[in-house]
Amino acid sequence: MKIAITHHHADFDGLASMLGVRKLWPDHELVLGSSISPPVRKYLALHKDWLTVKSVGDLKGETVSEVVVVDSRDSRRFTDFTKYLERAQSLTVFDHHPPSEHDIKATTEIVEPVGACATLLCERIEDEGVELSAQEATLMMLGIYADTGSLSFPSTTIRDLRAAAFLLGQGASLPVVTRYLQQEYSPSQRRLLVSLLDDIQVIERQGLRLGYACTESKSYVKGAAQVVERALKLTGLDALFAVSLVLDRDAVQLIARSHTGHVDAAQMARKWGGGGHPSAAAARTRDVAREEVVRQLKEHLSNLEIRPLEVRDVMSCPVQTVAPDARLREVEPLLQRWAVSGVPVLDEGNLVGIVSTRDVDAAARRGDWEIPVSGFMTHKVVTVEPGQALSEALEIMTEEDVGRLPVMNGECLVGIVSRSDVLGRLYAAGEASLG
Repeated sequence: MKIAITHHHADFDGLASMLGVRKLWPDHELVLGSSISPPVRKYLALHKDWLTVKSVGDLKGETVSEVVVVDSRDSRRFTDFTKYLERAQSLTVFDHHPPSEHDIKATTEIVEPVGACATLLCERIEDEGVELSAQEATLMMLGIYADTGSLSFPSTTIRDLRAAAFLLGQGASLPVVTRYLQQEYSPSQRRLLVSLLDDIQVIERQGLRLGYACTESKSYVKGAAQVVERALKLTGLDALFAVSLVLDRDAVQLIARSHTGHVDAAQMARKWGGGGHPSAAAARTRDVAREEVVRQLKEHLSNLEIRPLEVRDVMSCPVQTVAPDARLREVEPLLQRWAVSGVPVLDEGNLVGIVSTRDVDAAARRGDWEIPVSGFMTHKVVTVEPGQALSEALEIMTEEDVGRLPVMNGECLVGIVSRSDVLGRLYAAGEASLG
């Protein structure tokens, strides 16, 4: 028997990556452990018939010869499958997390720094010309969106964007993705959110706002990670560390989320035996008191060495764009709906111009409602790269007198930085933080 498995408390990236394995190697069975995250459990309640997922209990009496492990390689997260991992003749790992001392010893490893493990499988599916159904493409998109914050986390790479584009071409449904990523909160999750928002303390470091909160709960809160992510978005912080004392388990739980490349969430989690990746990590300890965890965390954040801010730290992504043949009457309401003062113009993926409300207003005054964007857009576009210092972007905006700069990674548009983005950082912490 050949199986594909993922870590305990299986999430969408893990489930999607398992599906990717089966699309590449149809003779592999998908097997979940005893712990599944609430969003995935809700998804499976409706989709389990076509997905045909087994549970670890179904393996009793079976001889497992090959195992493909996805979305983690930390052996501590696969205790349900220990004996199968030890006896497998072939063991392959697909992962996107940093290494740890507890990593599974695999015969084959595909470990690369992308935002989602599903991206690694998508790339191979596309390369081999394997077709996906709309349901399959949607699940794989769920995996990528869940682990990249809908392509907004700093860990998101151009490869994740390309994988998402491939999945859209295969029929992925974004409304379905949104439905499963926007979960209703349980009473315990709501209490945790209120507690977090009431207790957050903020440390400002060179333009970054880093938060930590200390909470207490009678029992383990299912879906706590989604609550911490929500609190991070509501507060506009660059990173948030939630330290909770779980009374019935006599343990201290750390959930870390970071939306900036300056703060590595996994690095902090490893201090207490946890792990994850730079934008999302967790740990649990019974050996260190909650107050000591908070003290060490506060000390680390207060003394964190932060490089000068770069364009990637403030750019908006993904980017709203328009086509060169769009008419003025179509573009004007789009700018209002998106609440932006200008957008790039893409022609078959190539940046060919930029159109601003100033351009639109000028054309509107002439009554040119049917003129295509190509007739009134700015053709000379000044761009920047993700790794450029934010101070350079400010200088370019000043010298060129432009309100926004498309961010290009080679020939690909990966973000946009506006004058308000730069000024927001400038006035939040002073020019020194810009580098």
